[in-house]
Amino acid sequence: MVGKRKKNRLQCIVTALKAESDPLIRFFDLAPDHSMNFPLFRGDGLALLGVGVGKNKIAKNLGAFLENEIKQNLVQVINIGVSGGNPKSSKIGQCYLANKIVDAETNESHVIDIPIEHNLEEKSLVTVMKGITNGGDSYLELVDMEASAICALSQKYIPIERLAVLKVVSDYMDLRNANFPFDIVTDLIENNLSIINKFLLDFRSIMALNDNVKRVMN
Repeated sequence: MVGKRKKNRLQCIVTALKAESDPLIRFFDLAPDHSMNFPLFRGDGLALLGVGVGKNKIAKNLGAFLENEIKQNLVQVINIGVSGGNPKSSKIGQCYLANKIVDAETNESHVIDIPIEHNLEEKSLVTVMKGITNGGDSYLELVDMEASAICALSQKYIPIERLAVLKVVSDYMDLRNANFPFDIVTDLIENNLSIINKFLLDFRSIMALNDNVKRVMN
């Protein structure tokens, strides 16, 4: 592919809550980018988008970002945040890698097979419209309110191999009995920053490998 400009590699972290974003912004030393009409931060090979809770704003905000970025970068999308978990299969404070994301409303599913070695335990995840407050007995592993929309939207712009979902369990789907101040969510993310960082580094190397393979084939 002589004459074609080599694209840079960009990892795009997507969060729902400011309490999830803040420790990531500090750890990766990201700076605000005011070019978009939603929270956006950038650093060396990284961008972080705050899309808010729920599926409604994801298509507009993340879609606008990816449409612009894929013109000049090879992009990975990594959804990082907290989730509910089934007490029989998960532990509060532990970070999990989602390998199957199902939308509870549409039943659409996304199976993600990350082609890297890692030490993260893998779980399935269901994206719901409203927070689960009854203990979530019908949900076998993890529950959130954004991942399925992020997966569906991202795949319009990038292959599923460049998509990952990391969730730290914050509760056992019994929110009537739980209080989640800002600093509790922040602490949950902060306590897993070394794990998140290692995953991002390993995941980024796969993007480089895939790019090289494509160049040889072309």
